[in-house]
Amino acid sequence: MLGAFAAGAVASAQGKLDRVGEATRDGDASDDDEHEHDWDWSADIEGDVFDDALGAVIGWVLFTPFYLPRMSLEDGGAPGRFREYPYHDGPGYWRFRDPATLEPPRAWSLRPRVEVGSDFDDLERVGLGLQVEHASRFGLDTSWSRWREELVGGGTDRLDLGDVNLVYRFAQGERVAFRAGLGFNWLDDEIDSEFGLNATYGVELFPARPLTGALEFDLGRLGDATQAHFRAELGFVLERFGLFASFDHFDIDGVELRSYGLGLRGWM
Repeated sequence: MLGAFAAGAVASAQGKLDRVGEATRDGDASDDDEHEHDWDWSADIEGDVFDDALGAVIGWVLFTPFYLPRMSLEDGGAPGRFREYPYHDGPGYWRFRDPATLEPPRAWSLRPRVEVGSDFDDLERVGLGLQVEHASRFGLDTSWSRWREELVGGGTDRLDLGDVNLVYRFAQGERVAFRAGLGFNWLDDEIDSEFGLNATYGVELFPARPLTGALEFDLGRLGDATQAHFRAELGFVLERFGLFASFDHFDIDGVELRSYGLGLRGWM
């Protein structure tokens, strides 16, 4: 009984951040043993037909999030330059036609942000982010978050999570832009650092002055773990600055981290 009590005490003292670190270092429990099989050719043929049909469905599912936005926005692939800040001299943020009465559009956009968040329980978060984009549609999207946790047995734990992604705006209009890209995730805690590949997909919205919105989905690896991330933002513009509320959800091999945040963004 004393052993069971001690095990329970250790489990209760272990926080979410500690379990995230363990998930990224737990290894891959795959079975590499090779076995001989008697082949069933009829089953193989049926399997090939099923695999072809499933592959076609998966192909359409993966293709649709890229094809439909571009088609609905009637995006012909022209470069999209930037206003001084959203709604500065017209609707939205991106400009494609430049009447002589308007200021020349900018070829670069620099958008830093800072935010604080909490899960209203035992987790707190401080975050920084930076988006750099060019009229060519290519850009860089990076973020860093420091998580702090109050442990049940007393004391605190901390964990840093971040990512860096090369992105491309594959569909854009004056009020909305879709982007996707590849990069890497990273984690740092008191034990070690871990890294892994990341795929990202997002949309940024400027529906009507002064509102702003954004959605982001990430899926990748972090050490030995699979990491999924969802982020949503809703805010408003105050000339070159904007205030926003955010929600972040991380799932790292079943360990979930949530944060409801408030932040400030600049438009440079």
